[in-house]
Amino acid sequence: MTKKEALSIVFSCAPLYKENLVDRSLLFITTDKHKNVHCLEVTFDIGNFLHMTGFKLRKSGINARHFFNLCYDKRLTEADFDFSADGTTEMKMRVLPSLMKKNLSAKMLGDYNMSQPKLYTDKIAGSLSACMGFVRDGGEGRFVPNTVLEGDIRTKVKAADRIIATYRKSRSEEQYSEIVFTAKKVEWEKIVLPDEYSYLVLPE
Repeated sequence: MTKKEALSIVFSCAPLYKENLVDRSLLFITTDKHKNVHCLEVTFDIGNFLHMTGFKLRKSGINARHFFNLCYDKRLTEADFDFSADGTTEMKMRVLPSLMKKNLSAKMLGDYNMSQPKLYTDKIAGSLSACMGFVRDGGEGRFVPNTVLEGDIRTKVKAADRIIATYRKSRSEEQYSEIVFTAKKVEWEKIVLPDEYSYLVLPE
C-alpha cells in the first residue's frame, strides 16, 4: 500500500466518522451462551481517529484533534506521517472503511483474550472480518476506541457474545432512543434489561 492510497482511505473515512460516531455513544445489548443480557456503552471523540489509522506522525506539532481535522479537510500530506514498521497501518487501512458505520458493522462483543502480545485493548466489538478495540478512558469511566483490527473477532476474545441490538445517542442526550442495529431471530419478549437501561424500547 502506498501513502497516496492510505491518504485516500482516511480522507473518505474522516467525514463518515464525524457524521456517524463523533460526540456520540453506542450502547451494545448482548446475550451470552447462557442467554444472560449484558450492556456496554462506548463513546467516540475526534481525537480517537488517529489510533484507528495506525499513522505515525512525523511532526510533534500535530495532535490527535488536529490530525482528524487535516484528514477531514483533505489537507494531510504524505510528508506528515509514516507507516508503522510492523505493518499495522496497512492492516488498519484495509478494515477502517467497514467500521465507520453507525453500528461499527458489529455483530459480536467480548473481552480481549491477549492473543496478540503487542496489542493492548480491553473490549472488542466486531464481525468475522473487522473489529474495534476499546479501553477505559484514563483507566476508568467510559470506554473509548483505541484500535481497529483485521480478522475474525472470535479469535480475539475470550467469549464472543452476540449483539442483539445497538443503540446510538449524541453526547448531549440523556437516554438512548435510536436503534442502529437489530439482530434477527431474537425472542424480544424474553429479554430483561438491566435496571439502568430498563427505559429502552426494544425492537418488536
